Amino acid sequence: MIVYLINLERANDRLVSATESFKKIGIEFELEVAVDGKKISLPHQNYSELKYNLLHGKRTNLGELGCYFSHLNVLKKFLDTKEDFALVCEDDIEFEEDIVEIINCAIRSGINFDLLRLSGGSDRTKEKGMPVKLKKIHKEFYIALNFGFKSGTGCYLINRFAAKNLLEKMRVMSLPIDHAMDRDWALNLRSLCITPSPVHLKEELHLGNSYIQAKSEFKFPLYKRYWIMAPYRILNELTRLFYKLFIFVKIKIES
Repeated sequence: MIVYLINLERANDRLVSATESFKKIGIEFELEVAVDGKKISLPHQNYSELKYNLLHGKRTNLGELGCYFSHLNVLKKFLDTKEDFALVCEDDIEFEEDIVEIINCAIRSGINFDLLRLSGGSDRTKEKGMPVKLKKIHKEFYIALNFGFKSGTGCYLINRFAAKNLLEKMRVMSLPIDHAMDRDWALNLRSLCITPSPVHLKEELHLGNSYIQAKSEFKFPLYKRYWIMAPYRILNELTRLFYKLFIFVKIKIES
């Protein structure tokens, strides 16, 4: 497994914080200098602004473009290695002390996955994505299948098959990275998660101190946004539900 840390060159405070988090758990990482959204000019050949506006209900946020392209750059580098898995991390996270054992137990669990979501939000009392437990793997941690949208890409484990599919099917951005990555049926992969999340967002770096600044000011007015976005979101969540039910039954049959 190879480990990547995505960090903006101008965000040195986050690099220092993340480096300390990695030292605590004894993991070395390769630094990936993030694409700086402030340096992106539009139009961009790998960004569909119209689809983004229609499907996401927001005006363009260059910070989200930088984040999106940074993750794709990491996946390209991963495929140039011979490693089976990559652990992709953003720079506002901290780990449970057993994270290495949790990851190893997930890989050895006997439940196949292409993408394993490891991070939650800054509020540790709330689990994102409506996770349904599949198997206990270590102490209180379970490998699980999320039946709802799981926001955030703070930390995830990905195999080569999934990396290839993401690079092929997500080459042109039309949604933020977490929305695009959480559509298993469109990407032809199986994503699972760990519950409770063993990786957390540092509140002092995540809330109110984000370099992406995905704030409400980017949203279109309510009357315009929901007429455009709501039908897509409803269809998306219904598709997710049926696909996850299919995967749930398949996992039960496999085990």
